[in-house]
Amino acid sequence: MNGTDTISISKLRENVAKVIDEVTRKGEPLTILSRSEPKVVIADFGYFKALEEAVLDLTDTQEAERAKKEAKAPLSTYIKKRWGSEIV
Repeated sequence: MNGTDTISISKLRENVAKVIDEVTRKGEPLTILSRSEPKVVIADFGYFKALEEAVLDLTDTQEAERAKKEAKAPLSTYIKKRWGSEIV
């Protein structure tokens, strides 16, 4: 599974504190399996925050690329269209 360690949900139940300590120590995610199928991932908080920031950076980049392709108009045109009058 992409190099991610796994554990069954029954083993997790038996060793919750130990598993959490291990995930924190390693700093890597752990996939929880139920009936041999991946159901959830637990991760160290630092790892999660870094992943969250990477996703936000990627979506910001994609939005910026889309914005570059949009038609450009003067600010006064936008203001008139948005509020019905120009600012003097």
